[in-house]
Amino acid sequence: MKKLNSVVYNKLLLQAGEAKNQDMVKLASGILGALGPVPEEERVHYNLEQLHDDMYQGLWKLATCVIKYYDVQSADAEKIHQSLEVMANKLISEVEHSIGVKSDQVGPLEEKLIGQE
Repeated sequence: MKKLNSVVYNKLLLQAGEAKNQDMVKLASGILGALGPVPEEERVHYNLEQLHDDMYQGLWKLATCVIKYYDVQSADAEKIHQSLEVMANKLISEVEHSIGVKSDQVGPLEEKLIGQE
């Protein structure tokens, strides 16, 4: 999984500290839990398919929280899969909107096609 670059990592870290100072514990905890230990400095390729895969994997972790909460004896993985596919796309779209990028914008870590610089 791709890690955050140091610029956005440090900005989010500062925002987590500010949230904590303002007693916004849930926000601070959410940011700190998501950031992980250190940012990634080297540029690696990270394409849209990998983004979708990472979102889907993360949503599976969240789905298991719901399953644990209800302590059910069984869960239909295929039904959960279908819901998570829809949610991953919706979440990506919502976050793109929140950070001010267009959904058709190509990320800077996409591998360049032949002829692109």
